[in-house]
Amino acid sequence: MTHDEYTPAIRARDVEKRFGDTAALRGFHLDVHPGHILTLLGPSGSGKTTALRLIAGFDRADRGRIEIDGKVVCDREVFVPPEKRRVGMVFQDYALFPHLTVARNVGYGVRNGSRRRRVAETLELVGLAGKEDRMPHELSGGEQQRVAIARALAPKPEVILLDEPFSNLDASLRSRVRTEIASILREAGTTAVFVTHDQEEALSMSDFVAVMRDGRVVQAARPADLYQNPADAWVAEFLGDADFVDGVASRGTVSTPVGSFPTRLEGPVRVMIRPEAVSLRPDAAGNAVVRDRQYFGHDQLVTVGLANGTTLRARLGPSPYLQPGDVVSVAVSEVSTFPLTAQAADEAPQPVRTDR
Repeated sequence: MTHDEYTPAIRARDVEKRFGDTAALRGFHLDVHPGHILTLLGPSGSGKTTALRLIAGFDRADRGRIEIDGKVVCDREVFVPPEKRRVGMVFQDYALFPHLTVARNVGYGVRNGSRRRRVAETLELVGLAGKEDRMPHELSGGEQQRVAIARALAPKPEVILLDEPFSNLDASLRSRVRTEIASILREAGTTAVFVTHDQEEALSMSDFVAVMRDGRVVQAARPADLYQNPADAWVAEFLGDADFVDGVASRGTVSTPVGSFPTRLEGPVRVMIRPEAVSLRPDAAGNAVVRDRQYFGHDQLVTVGLANGTTLRARLGPSPYLQPGDVVSVAVSEVSTFPLTAQAADEAPQPVRTDR
């Protein structure tokens, strides 16, 4: 096989999977760099879990090629079973053995000769040293999650796959546990692929995020690049709060009701404005009126209406204190622009690289 300048921990090319008349994956492309945490992010039915199951070997692709650490594990002629892929799996419900202690759960997939030492190392890594003899039901949800991570790490897999791993945790625990798990995986130097539909989760803990829609990766990039430079209006809106106004681009500039901005496009365009790019200033001669205000203490989301009927949201700090009816001046610091006609949904995407 021909290698690029590095061998991806996971490489998928032109992968397709159907269930009856439903295409779960079509033209799925992905590279995952060794040691990186990549999240597959998308709405329900976008193919995230199907992609994870094909990488793990729980299902077989109808066509395409999947490699793990440069070794073909699935193509037209090859299918390596899950137990021979050196892939660790963390399931949504943790899937711990209820009748086994923490140590025996963690050591389940480790060969006998090094089991005791490896279990001790892994429990130390996940912060559960001293709890070897506990039973799963004696642990908190966050601790059970770390046992599941330890069990996946203990056999030293090439990659770890995690399917909605935090969905069963209370909201108060979720943020803390995902930070802990990301730290554990980075300390272990493990390549990991998460599946989630939670945008905040994906952006906050990943080295790269691959956004999926209709069985394909439509954009893969570092979180900041993805958020600030989405490939299209759908990705922009899926990743977070965004308002859109129409404008006309000409000679490198697009004119909108809230100002003119640089762009590489020409002709009619959609202009995306993130709430954090909007600033408001109380001004009796301003160009907008406050319509709504949601105050959260650390920040506030203020909705304003412009004279032409355009509505924008602004994410501000706790001040100024604005109320519906207040007149304000609106300024926008940056925007993203997209062609007014979206790319056809059935147009084949280009292979996605995530090594930069």
